[in-house]
This record gives sequence, C-alpha cells and structure tokens, in this order.
Amino acid sequence: MTTLMADLVADTRRMAYGSLPDTYNLIATTAVAGAASLTLSMDVAGISPGNIISSGLNVWFVKTVDTTTKIVEVMPGMDGAPQAAVTAGDLVRVSPRVTDHYLFETLSDVIRSLSAPGMLYKLGSWTDTVDASCQTYDVPVAAQSMTGLLGARVLMPGSTDQWYDIPAGAMRYQQDTQTIRLTANPPVTTIEFRYKGIFTTPTALTDNAVTTVGLTDTMLDIPPLGAVPTLLRTTESTRLQVKAQSDTRRAGEVPATSNLSAANAFNRDFIARVGQERLRLNSYNPWKMSRG
Repeated sequence: MTTLMADLVADTRRMAYGSLPDTYNLIATTAVAGAASLTLSMDVAGISPGNIISSGLNVWFVKTVDTTTKIVEVMPGMDGAPQAAVTAGDLVRVSPRVTDHYLFETLSDVIRSLSAPGMLYKLGSWTDTVDASCQTYDVPVAAQSMTGLLGARVLMPGSTDQWYDIPAGAMRYQQDTQTIRLTANPPVTTIEFRYKGIFTTPTALTDNAVTTVGLTDTMLDIPPLGAVPTLLRTTESTRLQVKAQSDTRRAGEVPATSNLSAANAFNRDFIARVGQERLRLNSYNPWKMSRG
C-alpha cells in the first residue's frame, strides 16, 4: 500500500471528479526551478497564451506557444505554487480541472484541522531514564506541542520488551513548566511517555502520510473525504456569481443545488470517519492524565 501525499492527491481527484479526464502532455527536456520556458513532447496546438499548465506542485501561466519547437514560455509560481525543477517525462496537465498544488494545499488544511480538539491526534512517545531523586521529567521540545499525555510505562529490569503501565493517578503533567512529576518512583531505569501529538503538515508530494505526517493506515481515506467538499463547493460557486457567471448552467443540467448536496454527503462521510477513528484511538489509549 502506497502512502505518499501524491496518492492522497490522486484519491481526492478521483473522489471529486471520477473518470472525468484532463488534457495531458509531457516534459521533453529537464528544466530548472523557476524556468521561464518549457519544452514539451507532444503537440502543443491545444495550449494557448493565457492557459494554466501544471506538473507536480508547479503551476505556470502560459505566455507564448511555439507549435514548431513545442516550446512554451511560462510565468512560474502561479497561485503561490512552489517553483520546482521538472524532469524529462514528467506529466503536464493542460488547463487542469484542478491542479495538484490546489489539491495538496486543501489536503494540508484538512490535516491541520484533524489536530483540533475533539478530532484526531498523532501518536508520539519518548523515553527517559528514571529520576530516582526528584521523580521529575522534562518534556522534550518535540513533544511540547502535545495536546495531552496518553500514558507512561516502565521497562522491567533485565528485560528488553516487558513493560508495565504506571497508574494515571501516580503522575502529574505541569504544562506551564513542561514537566511531568511522579508521585512514586518505580524501581526501574527506563520510562516511556506516550502522548497526543499534532499532525505534521506535509511540504511535498513525496512526503509519507504515515511516517512523516503521522496518520495511521486506517486514517488515509479521511483527508481526501475532507477535501472533496471544498472542491465541490468551489465548483458550485462559479455558477452563482452575480456579475460574471464563469461556468454557466444550461437548462438541461443538474439542479442548482446538486454540487452542494454532493459536498454535504461527502462531509457527512468525513465526520463519520473521524468519529470512527477517534473511537479506535480512544479504545487503544484509554489512559487519562491529570494536570498539576
């Protein structure tokens, strides 16, 4: 099972648009980041000045097109997209229904929202050496953004894999000083703390949604479900503009609320899946921590 952000982008496009195709081309010659021209492999007659083309997270505005050399002069970094190098053979979308950059940013927004109170969380942990004198432990910098402790356990002396849990009432988490105090010192040397972390916002299509972002395998369908309603609502809004209806609706088309109804259906699925995964997390991590 592949878990890259690129796969979540593809899942989101599939959910929103099904089998509706884009027009494609290919990069013929490698181009550096921020290049002002691109050489394409296939016929460029279908590309016109003023079009948008994209590849990966790149989004370019087309300035001129040479149908003989297949060189397209472009303005990179449209819509705040990053300016990355491209390699010969990379796929190019011509006037795409939605760019990978827009899908990626929408997914990133959903992932950030999943760390909100009452939603989901990333599982984190750290180990420390038992403090026999003060029974006080500093929370490491990487864990100081945690939304709560899930538990603590100690390693049995002489063992490499036998742990036992410390009762929740035997510990206090002092958030203002970022310390944890034990009320009773266990007769061991290694202690492990587990906590609720904030999901890491992805920065590239090659980021792993599990190992980098912090989603579990069972959560991978949730960000696309959360992103699709935004896409469908945006589609509907272009047909409701008072001054300039850029995407007009013909009499024979679906009713005016159809996209919004579909968006609401996806949103219900998103809320349901978040609830299911929250129950899963809570069933695996029932430990409750008091704060000092």
